[in-house]
Amino acid sequence: MEVVQQDRCRSSLNRKARRKSKMKILKKLKPEERGLTRTLWEQVFTEDTKEFLDYYYTEKTKNNEIYVIETDHDIRAMMQLNPYVIQMGKKAVESRYIVAVATEPLYRHRGYMAELLSKTARDLYQQKMPFFFLMPASEKIYYPHNYRFIYAADVWSAKGTDGKELTIQKIVELQNDSEEKDCKKLGDFAEEVLEKQKIQVYTKRDAAYYMRLLKEQESEKGGILIAEQDGEMRGILVFDEEDGLAVREPLIRKGYEDVFDKAGVILKKEEKKKPLIMARLLNVESLLSSMVCKEEMDLEFVLYDPIIRENNCLFMLKGNEEHLVVRTRTAHTGKDDAVQKISIDALTSIVFGYKELEKIEEEEKEIFSAEFKEEISKLMPFSPVFINEIV
Repeated sequence: MEVVQQDRCRSSLNRKARRKSKMKILKKLKPEERGLTRTLWEQVFTEDTKEFLDYYYTEKTKNNEIYVIETDHDIRAMMQLNPYVIQMGKKAVESRYIVAVATEPLYRHRGYMAELLSKTARDLYQQKMPFFFLMPASEKIYYPHNYRFIYAADVWSAKGTDGKELTIQKIVELQNDSEEKDCKKLGDFAEEVLEKQKIQVYTKRDAAYYMRLLKEQESEKGGILIAEQDGEMRGILVFDEEDGLAVREPLIRKGYEDVFDKAGVILKKEEKKKPLIMARLLNVESLLSSMVCKEEMDLEFVLYDPIIRENNCLFMLKGNEEHLVVRTRTAHTGKDDAVQKISIDALTSIVFGYKELEKIEEEEKEIFSAEFKEEISKLMPFSPVFINEIV
Protein backbone atom coordinates (compact mmCIF):
# COMPACT_ATOMS: atom_id res chain seq x y z
CA MET A 1 0.00 0.00 0.00
CA GLU A 2 2.89 2.30 0.75
CA VAL A 3 4.48 1.62 -2.66
CA VAL A 4 1.20 2.38 -4.46
CA GLN A 5 0.91 5.66 -2.53
CA GLN A 6 4.46 6.63 -3.57
CA ASP A 7 3.68 5.84 -7.21
CA ARG A 8 0.59 8.03 -7.03
CA CYS A 9 2.62 10.89 -5.57
CA ARG A 10 5.30 10.47 -8.23
CA SER A 11 2.64 10.40 -10.97
CA SER A 12 1.08 13.59 -9.60
CA LEU A 13 4.47 15.31 -9.54
CA ASN A 14 5.14 14.23 -13.14
CA ARG A 15 1.82 15.65 -14.31
CA LYS A 16 2.60 18.95 -12.57
CA ALA A 17 6.06 19.01 -14.17
CA ARG A 18 4.57 18.42 -17.61
CA ARG A 19 1.98 21.15 -17.09
CA LYS A 20 4.73 23.51 -15.94
CA SER A 21 6.91 22.71 -18.97
CA LYS A 22 3.99 23.51 -21.29
CA MET A 23 3.17 26.74 -19.46
CA LYS A 24 2.46 29.63 -21.80
CA ILE A 25 4.39 32.86 -21.16
CA LEU A 26 3.79 36.22 -22.85
CA LYS A 27 6.73 38.57 -22.45
CA LYS A 28 8.78 41.34 -24.02
CA LEU A 29 12.23 40.16 -25.04
CA LYS A 30 15.40 41.73 -23.73
CA PRO A 31 17.61 43.40 -26.39
CA GLU A 32 20.04 40.49 -26.42
CA GLU A 33 17.16 38.02 -26.98
CA ARG A 34 15.64 39.65 -30.07
CA GLY A 35 17.74 37.59 -32.48
CA LEU A 36 16.06 34.44 -31.19
CA THR A 37 12.98 35.30 -33.26
CA ARG A 38 14.76 35.00 -36.59
CA THR A 39 14.06 31.26 -36.81
CA LEU A 40 10.30 31.87 -36.51
CA TRP A 41 10.52 34.65 -39.11
CA GLU A 42 12.29 32.33 -41.56
CA GLN A 43 9.71 29.62 -40.91
CA VAL A 44 6.67 31.86 -41.51
CA PHE A 45 7.82 34.50 -44.00
CA THR A 46 9.60 32.24 -46.47
CA GLU A 47 9.55 34.88 -49.22
CA ASP A 48 12.08 37.10 -47.41
CA THR A 49 15.69 36.73 -48.50
CA LYS A 50 18.74 36.12 -46.33
CA GLU A 51 20.06 39.53 -47.39
CA PHE A 52 16.93 41.28 -46.16
CA LEU A 53 16.90 39.40 -42.86
CA ASP A 54 20.60 40.12 -42.34
CA TYR A 55 19.75 43.81 -42.75
CA TYR A 56 16.67 43.60 -40.52
CA TYR A 57 18.30 41.73 -37.64
CA THR A 58 21.34 43.99 -37.80
CA GLU A 59 19.58 47.36 -38.07
CA LYS A 60 15.93 47.21 -37.00
CA THR A 61 16.36 45.07 -33.89
CA LYS A 62 18.87 47.52 -32.43
CA ASN A 63 16.06 49.53 -30.87
CA ASN A 64 12.76 47.79 -31.56
CA GLU A 65 10.53 45.90 -29.13
CA ILE A 66 9.56 42.26 -29.61
CA TYR A 67 6.73 40.60 -27.70
CA VAL A 68 6.56 36.81 -27.81
CA ILE A 69 4.56 33.89 -26.49
CA GLU A 70 6.64 30.94 -25.31
CA THR A 71 5.74 27.40 -24.40
CA ASP A 72 8.31 24.92 -23.12
CA HIS A 73 11.00 27.64 -23.50
CA ASP A 74 10.41 27.91 -27.27
CA ILE A 75 9.03 30.98 -29.06
CA ARG A 76 5.68 30.08 -30.64
CA ALA A 77 4.39 33.53 -31.63
CA MET A 78 5.82 37.02 -31.97
CA MET A 79 4.98 40.61 -32.74
CA GLN A 80 7.63 43.23 -33.46
CA LEU A 81 7.23 46.96 -32.83
CA ASN A 82 9.53 49.25 -34.77
CA PRO A 83 9.83 52.81 -33.39
CA TYR A 84 8.99 55.81 -35.55
CA VAL A 85 8.56 59.48 -34.80
CA ILE A 86 5.33 60.62 -36.42
CA GLN A 87 4.47 64.18 -37.34
CA MET A 88 0.81 64.74 -36.42
CA GLY A 89 -0.26 68.22 -37.36
CA LYS A 90 2.12 70.52 -35.51
CA LYS A 91 3.28 67.90 -33.01
CA ALA A 92 5.87 65.14 -33.31
CA VAL A 93 4.90 62.01 -31.36
CA GLU A 94 6.30 58.54 -30.72
CA SER A 95 4.58 55.65 -32.44
CA ARG A 96 5.22 52.02 -33.34
CA TYR A 97 5.02 50.17 -36.64
CA ILE A 98 3.80 46.59 -36.10
CA VAL A 99 5.63 44.04 -38.25
CA ALA A 100 6.25 40.28 -38.32
CA VAL A 101 3.09 39.19 -36.52
CA ALA A 102 3.65 35.46 -36.73
CA THR A 103 2.67 32.19 -35.07
CA GLU A 104 4.32 28.81 -35.52
CA PRO A 105 1.95 26.75 -37.73
CA LEU A 106 1.23 24.04 -35.13
CA TYR A 107 0.27 26.69 -32.55
CA ARG A 108 -2.20 28.70 -34.63
CA HIS A 109 -5.89 29.17 -33.82
CA ARG A 110 -5.18 29.42 -30.08
CA GLY A 111 -5.67 33.17 -29.77
CA TYR A 112 -1.96 33.96 -29.51
CA MET A 113 -2.12 36.85 -31.98
CA ALA A 114 -5.06 38.42 -30.16
CA GLU A 115 -3.17 38.22 -26.87
CA LEU A 116 -0.13 39.94 -28.38
CA LEU A 117 -2.23 42.68 -30.00
CA SER A 118 -4.08 43.33 -26.74
CA LYS A 119 -0.99 43.32 -24.53
CA THR A 120 0.96 45.73 -26.74
CA ALA A 121 -2.04 48.07 -27.07
CA ARG A 122 -2.42 48.30 -23.30
CA ASP A 123 1.32 48.80 -22.75
CA LEU A 124 1.59 51.59 -25.33
CA TYR A 125 -1.54 53.26 -23.94
CA GLN A 126 0.35 53.67 -20.67
CA GLN A 127 3.13 55.40 -22.61
CA LYS A 128 0.52 57.88 -23.92
CA MET A 129 1.09 56.92 -27.55
CA PRO A 130 -1.84 58.09 -29.67
CA PHE A 131 -1.85 55.12 -32.08
CA PHE A 132 0.22 52.39 -33.67
CA PHE A 133 -0.02 51.08 -37.22
CA LEU A 134 0.67 48.20 -39.59
CA MET A 135 0.56 47.12 -43.21
CA PRO A 136 -1.88 44.18 -43.17
CA ALA A 137 -1.45 40.99 -45.14
CA SER A 138 -5.26 40.94 -45.03
CA GLU A 139 -7.70 43.51 -43.70
CA LYS A 140 -9.91 40.71 -42.37
CA ILE A 141 -7.22 39.58 -39.92
CA TYR A 142 -7.02 42.91 -38.08
CA TYR A 143 -10.52 44.31 -38.52
CA PRO A 144 -11.94 42.40 -35.49
CA HIS A 145 -9.09 43.79 -33.35
CA ASN A 146 -10.17 47.44 -33.89
CA TYR A 147 -7.76 48.30 -36.70
CA ARG A 148 -9.05 50.50 -39.51
CA PHE A 149 -7.43 51.85 -42.66
CA ILE A 150 -6.06 55.38 -42.40
CA TYR A 151 -3.99 55.59 -45.58
CA ALA A 152 -4.41 54.56 -49.20
CA ALA A 153 -1.25 54.87 -51.30
CA ASP A 154 -0.83 55.99 -54.86
CA VAL A 155 0.35 53.12 -57.05
CA TRP A 156 3.24 53.98 -59.37
CA SER A 157 5.09 52.24 -62.19
CA ALA A 158 8.18 53.29 -64.13
CA LYS A 159 9.11 52.98 -67.81
CA GLY A 160 11.94 54.25 -69.95
CA THR A 161 11.53 57.07 -72.46
CA ASP A 162 11.22 54.41 -75.19
CA GLY A 163 8.19 52.95 -73.40
CA LYS A 164 9.96 49.77 -72.37
CA GLU A 165 10.04 48.39 -68.84
CA LEU A 166 12.95 49.78 -66.90
CA THR A 167 15.47 47.63 -65.10
CA ILE A 168 17.47 48.77 -62.10
CA GLN A 169 20.63 48.70 -64.19
CA LYS A 170 19.03 51.10 -66.67
CA ILE A 171 17.87 53.43 -63.90
CA VAL A 172 21.35 53.59 -62.43
CA GLU A 173 22.75 54.42 -65.88
CA LEU A 174 20.28 57.28 -66.21
CA GLN A 175 20.85 58.82 -62.79
CA ASN A 176 23.25 58.04 -59.97
CA ASP A 177 21.53 56.55 -56.95
CA SER A 178 22.13 57.92 -53.49
CA GLU A 179 24.99 57.24 -51.13
CA GLU A 180 25.23 57.69 -47.39
CA LYS A 181 26.64 61.20 -47.80
CA ASP A 182 23.34 62.20 -49.40
CA CYS A 183 21.17 61.09 -46.47
CA LYS A 184 21.16 64.44 -44.64
CA LYS A 185 20.08 66.19 -47.87
CA LEU A 186 17.42 63.52 -48.44
CA GLY A 187 15.96 64.08 -44.98
CA ASP A 188 15.86 67.85 -45.35
CA PHE A 189 14.35 67.59 -48.83
CA ALA A 190 11.63 65.12 -47.79
CA GLU A 191 10.62 67.20 -44.75
CA GLU A 192 10.35 70.32 -46.91
CA VAL A 193 8.25 68.61 -49.59
CA LEU A 194 5.87 66.94 -47.11
CA GLU A 195 5.39 70.20 -45.21
CA LYS A 196 4.64 72.16 -48.37
CA GLN A 197 2.17 69.48 -49.46
CA LYS A 198 0.44 70.05 -46.10
CA ILE A 199 0.68 66.36 -45.18
CA GLN A 200 -0.72 66.06 -41.65
CA VAL A 201 0.59 62.61 -40.65
CA TYR A 202 3.91 61.20 -41.80
CA THR A 203 7.02 59.46 -40.48
CA LYS A 204 9.69 62.03 -39.71
CA ARG A 205 12.62 61.99 -42.13
CA ASP A 206 16.22 62.71 -41.18
CA ALA A 207 19.70 61.45 -42.06
CA ALA A 208 19.38 58.36 -39.84
CA TYR A 209 16.01 57.52 -41.46
CA TYR A 210 17.49 57.54 -44.95
CA MET A 211 20.65 55.69 -43.94
CA ARG A 212 18.47 52.83 -42.66
CA LEU A 213 16.22 53.00 -45.71
CA LEU A 214 19.20 52.91 -48.05
CA LYS A 215 20.50 49.76 -46.34
CA GLU A 216 17.01 48.23 -46.52
CA GLN A 217 16.73 48.93 -50.24
CA GLU A 218 20.22 47.59 -50.93
CA SER A 219 19.25 44.34 -49.18
CA GLU A 220 16.50 44.03 -51.81
CA LYS A 221 18.73 44.92 -54.78
CA GLY A 222 17.39 48.46 -54.83
CA GLY A 223 18.24 51.96 -53.79
CA ILE A 224 17.09 55.57 -53.71
CA LEU A 225 17.09 57.51 -56.97
CA ILE A 226 17.82 61.24 -56.75
CA ALA A 227 16.76 63.59 -59.56
CA GLU A 228 18.60 66.90 -59.70
CA GLN A 229 18.14 70.00 -61.79
CA ASP A 230 20.26 73.15 -61.76
CA GLY A 231 22.44 71.51 -59.13
CA GLU A 232 19.52 71.13 -56.69
CA MET A 233 17.62 68.06 -55.50
CA ARG A 234 14.17 68.09 -57.11
CA GLY A 235 12.86 64.57 -56.58
CA ILE A 236 13.57 61.23 -54.87
CA LEU A 237 12.32 57.77 -55.70
CA VAL A 238 12.69 54.54 -53.70
CA PHE A 239 12.97 51.36 -55.76
CA ASP A 240 13.72 47.64 -55.38
CA GLU A 241 13.80 44.45 -57.44
CA GLU A 242 12.40 41.90 -55.01
CA ASP A 243 9.69 40.80 -57.47
CA GLY A 244 10.68 42.66 -60.60
CA LEU A 245 11.18 46.41 -60.55
CA ALA A 246 8.97 48.13 -57.96
CA VAL A 247 8.91 51.83 -57.16
CA ARG A 248 7.47 53.51 -54.11
CA GLU A 249 5.65 56.83 -54.15
CA PRO A 250 8.07 59.55 -55.28
CA LEU A 251 8.59 62.84 -53.47
CA ILE A 252 8.90 65.69 -55.98
CA ARG A 253 9.26 69.40 -55.36
CA LYS A 254 6.29 71.43 -56.64
CA GLY A 255 6.92 72.82 -60.09
CA TYR A 256 9.31 70.01 -61.06
CA GLU A 257 6.83 67.23 -61.71
CA ASP A 258 8.66 66.28 -64.94
CA VAL A 259 12.12 66.04 -63.38
CA PHE A 260 12.22 62.23 -63.61
CA ASP A 261 10.97 62.35 -67.21
CA LYS A 262 14.00 64.48 -68.08
CA ALA A 263 16.22 61.87 -66.41
CA GLY A 264 14.71 59.17 -68.63
CA VAL A 265 12.34 57.65 -66.05
CA ILE A 266 8.67 57.99 -67.02
CA LEU A 267 6.52 57.60 -63.93
CA LYS A 268 2.89 56.62 -64.21
CA LYS A 269 0.34 56.88 -61.41
CA GLU A 270 -2.61 54.50 -61.46
CA GLU A 271 -6.09 55.97 -61.14
CA LYS A 272 -7.01 53.82 -58.16
CA LYS A 273 -5.25 54.03 -54.80
CA LYS A 274 -4.32 50.96 -52.76
CA PRO A 275 -5.41 50.79 -49.09
CA LEU A 276 -2.08 50.35 -47.36
CA ILE A 277 -1.88 51.26 -43.67
CA MET A 278 -4.24 50.37 -40.81
CA ALA A 279 -4.06 51.91 -37.34
CA ARG A 280 -5.33 51.18 -33.86
CA LEU A 281 -6.04 54.10 -31.54
CA LEU A 282 -4.31 53.84 -28.16
CA ASN A 283 -4.38 56.82 -25.79
CA VAL A 284 -7.41 58.63 -27.16
CA GLU A 285 -7.15 61.58 -24.76
CA SER A 286 -3.57 62.19 -25.91
CA LEU A 287 -4.62 61.90 -29.56
CA LEU A 288 -7.56 64.30 -29.32
CA SER A 289 -5.46 66.80 -27.38
CA SER A 290 -3.18 67.08 -30.43
CA MET A 291 -6.05 68.13 -32.70
CA VAL A 292 -7.38 71.56 -33.56
CA CYS A 293 -10.85 72.77 -34.52
CA LYS A 294 -11.94 75.06 -37.34
CA GLU A 295 -14.36 77.09 -35.23
CA GLU A 296 -15.93 77.20 -31.79
CA MET A 297 -17.11 73.75 -30.81
CA ASP A 298 -18.64 71.92 -27.85
CA LEU A 299 -18.71 68.15 -28.29
CA GLU A 300 -19.48 65.25 -25.95
CA PHE A 301 -19.46 61.53 -26.64
CA VAL A 302 -19.10 58.25 -24.77
CA LEU A 303 -16.39 56.03 -26.24
CA TYR A 304 -16.40 52.23 -26.27
CA ASP A 305 -13.10 50.36 -26.47
CA PRO A 306 -13.19 46.58 -25.80
CA ILE A 307 -9.45 46.30 -25.11
CA ILE A 308 -8.24 49.50 -23.43
CA ARG A 309 -10.73 50.01 -20.64
CA GLU A 310 -9.30 53.41 -19.70
CA ASN A 311 -10.69 54.76 -22.99
CA ASN A 312 -14.24 53.85 -21.94
CA CYS A 313 -15.37 57.20 -20.64
CA LEU A 314 -17.19 60.41 -21.46
CA PHE A 315 -15.08 62.72 -23.63
CA MET A 316 -15.77 66.47 -23.49
CA LEU A 317 -14.15 68.64 -26.16
CA LYS A 318 -14.46 72.39 -26.06
CA GLY A 319 -12.49 74.95 -28.02
CA ASN A 320 -12.03 77.33 -30.92
CA GLU A 321 -9.50 78.05 -33.68
CA GLU A 322 -6.83 78.90 -31.11
CA HIS A 323 -7.25 76.29 -28.40
CA LEU A 324 -8.87 72.92 -27.76
CA VAL A 325 -9.46 71.47 -24.29
CA VAL A 326 -10.16 67.74 -23.85
CA ARG A 327 -11.57 66.48 -20.56
CA THR A 328 -12.78 63.03 -19.54
CA ARG A 329 -14.79 61.47 -16.74
CA THR A 330 -16.43 58.15 -16.01
CA ALA A 331 -19.65 57.72 -17.97
CA HIS A 332 -22.72 57.22 -15.77
CA THR A 333 -25.65 55.02 -16.73
CA GLY A 334 -28.80 57.07 -16.74
CA LYS A 335 -27.08 60.43 -16.52
CA ASP A 336 -25.23 60.03 -19.82
CA ASP A 337 -27.70 57.82 -21.70
CA ALA A 338 -28.61 60.66 -24.05
CA VAL A 339 -24.99 61.36 -24.98
CA GLN A 340 -23.73 60.11 -28.35
CA LYS A 341 -22.11 56.65 -28.18
CA ILE A 342 -19.24 55.86 -30.54
CA SER A 343 -16.87 52.91 -31.01
CA ILE A 344 -13.07 53.11 -31.12
CA ASP A 345 -13.36 51.79 -34.69
CA ALA A 346 -15.57 54.63 -35.91
CA LEU A 347 -13.44 57.22 -34.12
CA THR A 348 -10.32 55.94 -35.94
CA SER A 349 -11.90 56.58 -39.35
CA ILE A 350 -13.14 59.99 -38.21
CA VAL A 351 -9.93 61.44 -36.76
CA PHE A 352 -7.87 60.41 -39.79
CA GLY A 353 -10.54 61.61 -42.22
CA TYR A 354 -10.41 58.33 -44.11
CA LYS A 355 -14.16 58.02 -44.72
CA GLU A 356 -17.25 60.20 -44.73
CA LEU A 357 -19.50 60.03 -41.65
CA GLU A 358 -22.31 58.39 -43.62
CA LYS A 359 -19.98 55.64 -44.84
CA ILE A 360 -18.69 55.07 -41.29
CA GLU A 361 -22.26 54.77 -40.00
CA GLU A 362 -23.03 52.20 -42.66
CA GLU A 363 -19.91 50.08 -42.14
CA GLU A 364 -19.73 50.24 -38.35
CA LYS A 365 -23.51 49.90 -37.88
CA GLU A 366 -23.64 53.06 -35.75
CA ILE A 367 -26.00 56.02 -35.81
CA PHE A 368 -24.67 59.54 -35.28
CA SER A 369 -26.99 62.29 -34.13
CA ALA A 370 -27.33 65.51 -36.14
CA GLU A 371 -25.75 67.42 -33.25
CA PHE A 372 -22.76 65.04 -33.15
CA LYS A 373 -22.26 65.33 -36.90
CA GLU A 374 -22.32 69.10 -36.73
CA GLU A 375 -19.83 69.37 -33.88
CA ILE A 376 -17.42 66.63 -35.03
CA SER A 377 -17.24 68.29 -38.45
CA LYS A 378 -15.59 71.28 -36.74
CA LEU A 379 -12.64 69.10 -35.76
CA MET A 380 -9.75 69.20 -38.25
CA PRO A 381 -8.94 65.57 -39.17
CA PHE A 382 -5.38 64.31 -39.40
CA SER A 383 -5.50 64.18 -43.18
CA PRO A 384 -3.84 63.69 -45.59
CA VAL A 385 -1.66 60.84 -44.32
CA PHE A 386 1.61 59.68 -45.91
CA ILE A 387 2.98 56.47 -44.37
CA ASN A 388 4.47 54.10 -46.92
CA GLU A 389 7.31 52.40 -45.07
CA ILE A 390 7.68 48.62 -45.42
CA VAL A 391 9.20 47.78 -42.02
